[in-house]
Amino acid sequence: MGQFDPDMMAHIKFNEFVENLRDLDDETRFEYILDLAKKHRDDPFPETDMLAKHEMHGCQAKVWIIHSRKEGRNYFRGHSNAAIVNGLVTMMTDSFSGWADEDIADLTIDHVRQLNLGSLTIQRQVGMMAMLKYMKKLSLDKVA
Repeated sequence: MGQFDPDMMAHIKFNEFVENLRDLDDETRFEYILDLAKKHRDDPFPETDMLAKHEMHGCQAKVWIIHSRKEGRNYFRGHSNAAIVNGLVTMMTDSFSGWADEDIADLTIDHVRQLNLGSLTIQRQVGMMAMLKYMKKLSLDKVA
């Protein structure tokens, strides 16, 4: 029986999103993202965490992201007050939760490009990059 590889397990969700979005047309892609936002409602983001210290800047919508660390791995949860952005936040936080510090540090724009979200507005693309930068910053903060 194979040995458990936590790095491989952590990347499964990201790879799942890449695969699911690869061949979708723009309209279906937006429906997929909105479905992610709807599923997010089943596990609501705590209102008590909608604080200025958790608010991410660089996005027109309000976005909150919280970070925790367990056994050298980073975990993220997030929320937005805008439906499509909430789906994108869910995708990003789910994609990169469970990743080790060095994996988070190595994230680049190419990882976001693999999600095939080029049809997003420029503002949303900028917001995705700001979210990636913010999540990297949170993972570098050793006081989580």
